This record gives sequence, structure tokens and C-alpha cells, in this order.
Amino acid sequence: MRRLTHLDGRVLVAAAVVVFFGALLGVRAATGSTPWRTVGVDRGALSFEDLRSVTSSWDCARRGIDPFPANPCDPFSGATAGIVRYANYPRVWIDAWHFGLGEGDTVPLGVAIAVLFLLAALAAPGPLTLGEGAVYGGALLAPATLLGVERGNVDILVFALVVAGVLLVRRSPWAAAVPVTAAAVLKLFPAAALVLFARGRRRLAAGAAAAAVFLAYGLATLSDIRTLRSVIPREVADSYGAAVPVEALHEAGVAWAQSAAEVRWLRVGLIVLALLVGAALVRARAGTAERDERRLDLFWAGAAIYAASYVFGSNFDYRLAFLLLCVPQLCAWARPGGSPLPGTRVALGMLLLTLWLSSGRPPLPFGLQTWYTDLSFPPEEVLNWLLFAWLTAAVAATAPVAVPRRLTRSATA
Repeated sequence: MRRLTHLDGRVLVAAAVVVFFGALLGVRAATGSTPWRTVGVDRGALSFEDLRSVTSSWDCARRGIDPFPANPCDPFSGATAGIVRYANYPRVWIDAWHFGLGEGDTVPLGVAIAVLFLLAALAAPGPLTLGEGAVYGGALLAPATLLGVERGNVDILVFALVVAGVLLVRRSPWAAAVPVTAAAVLKLFPAAALVLFARGRRRLAAGAAAAAVFLAYGLATLSDIRTLRSVIPREVADSYGAAVPVEALHEAGVAWAQSAAEVRWLRVGLIVLALLVGAALVRARAGTAERDERRLDLFWAGAAIYAASYVFGSNFDYRLAFLLLCVPQLCAWARPGGSPLPGTRVALGMLLLTLWLSSGRPPLPFGLQTWYTDLSFPPEEVLNWLLFAWLTAAVAATAPVAVPRRLTRSATA
């Protein structure tokens, strides 16, 4: 029994992952179809649907056709007359056509990316208690996280790069800057993880160099970035961000959320109000928690990416996978007297609920799934707003230079 209590919780997580995917593959072998919707994942029409947008662009590039931003080689293009699926990734992805790959390689690439993501997720937190392993496993196998695996979305590959940077940063900030900068170049939003390098003087030079490289890349590809901004799909279903609840109100016909100006100001208002709530939380700091640098690095990277993506406005739910990086630190803070802010257990509960409810078909019992999906306003967006406020405050509360109390006092006055 004593040996069991000292077992690394990651063994429990790994066992849950093996059993879960083994069951999915077993059902697929027996029926010919993977039961993704049974576990709350909104399955695409084709396997690794998002990854096909990338791999099919390589076929176009090889034929001399520019697939950015509209990709005529995409299997979903032309399904309806005049419909072309647009890219939601930088042009640098298209250059991989030189490796001789194409849409025919989608399935092995999708499997490889999924395995890399799961290995990174298991390696990231370091040793866990059994209780922490149960919580972490629940987050890892939640519908929002699994959505990225099912779609083969490249965000889960970027997740692995960010994890590599976090694991390297305490040994060599310069080595850590390589995968984090690569992640930022490949998908832009991971640039928020560069705040990780502000957590110590030894890291500042490497962080500044990484930021300079990303800034130069951004300026050189500014036209493409603007194009991406204009063509990226924005939906209420399977999405989160400051723009999603406002768009839900707009679609529901709420009178004061119909014009473009009203929508814009409502979105800004949500962000500002959340920051004020966060300032109040910093002012009401619960105390100074014991520091685990690995977990705190993970927390900063995950919280920064989540907060930046929330402010961006609209993101598909698979990007919530970066909240996994916050779970180990939240578990540590959930112990009595261990949190720098009040409400850590509530925040951890909200994070888990968000990951499980952020689905077009959340796995709810007793017929609640249909009721939940028919709601005109997605309730999980309230959880996302609260998480944005709490996680932003937690980053401020654990900053190397404490936030001056007079600033938080004036912000909440």
C-alpha cells in the first residue's frame, strides 16, 4: 500500500491513455468507425480533417499552384460550388512540400503528431501524486483536448514544441528559445509563451533574442498575417474567446449586440472587466506559495497562451489543450495554504469543466446533452471569462517583481 501511494501519478495517466485509445481502436476494428462522438468529440467528415488542409496544400505547391490562403487541393474544396477552405496557418507550412509529402501521408503524420503530443503531455508536469495524476488525466482526455487529436490539428504539435522549451529553460535559456520561437513562427499565438523568459535575469537575453526573431518574422510576413486574420473562420460552436459570447448574443438576436460597433465594444468591455476582476484578486492575495520552478514555468506558458488567445477573440476549442500546462501548478496551489490567490480549487474545477463542456456534443448524462447543445448561449463561455481573469491574475501575482498594491487599488477603485 505504501508503494502505491508513492507511485508517480503519470503512470496512472499513461495507463488511462493506453486504455482509452485501445478501446477506441478496438471499437473501430469491430465496427469500422471510431466512436469519437460517444466521448464528446465532434468528429470530422474525414480522419485528421484539419491536417488535410496542410498536407493537401503540399500537393498544390508541387503542381505550382499557390494554396495560400485558398487551397483548391483541399478535399473539402468544391464540395459545394464555389466553396474553398481557407488556410488558418502561416505560409511557412506550405514549404514542407519539398520533403515529398502530400495528402496521402495524412494518416501516418496525424498518428505521429498525436503520439508526440501525448508523450509531451506526459513528460511536461514531472512527478505527480496519484490524486494529481487523476486530475491531469481527466484534463488530458477531455473532449476539448481530444478534438485536436481527432482533427490532427497542428496546434498539438506546437504544444509539444512549447513543452520542450519549458523543460529546457532552466538548463539553457538559449536552447529553450529555439523550440518556443519555432512554435511562434509556425502558429503565431505561441509567441505569448515568450513571457516565460521574463521569469529570471538569466533568461532575459535569450528571451529578447527570441522576441526579436519573431518580430522580424512578423514584419516580413505582415501581409500574410493580415490575410490570415481576415480568412480564419469564426464560429460559436467548438470555440472560445472574448468574441464568442458576443457573437452568440448577436446570433440569438439580442437587440444591443447587433451592430459591428456594439459587438466590438462588448468584446472590449468583457476583457477590461475581466482584467479589473483579476486586479481585485491580486489585491486579495492569499499568501506566498512554495515555488516549484518547473510547474510555475509550465503555468506561465499555459496561462499566457490561453490569455493571449482569449483576447484574440475566437479560437477553436482544441487550443484549450494549452490549459493542461496550468494543471500541475493549480493542483499544488489547491493544497491548504498553498495558493497566492483565493479560489484556486474553484479555478481548477472551472478549468476541468471548461475542457469537458467545450464540445459540440459534451458527454452529459440523462439526455442533458441535447438540452445543453440547444442553448442559444454557451454556458462554458462564462467559465472561460472567469478563467481568463483568474489565470491572468495568477501570472501577475507570481511575477518576479510584485505588482504594486497602489496600482491594483487604483484599478479596482
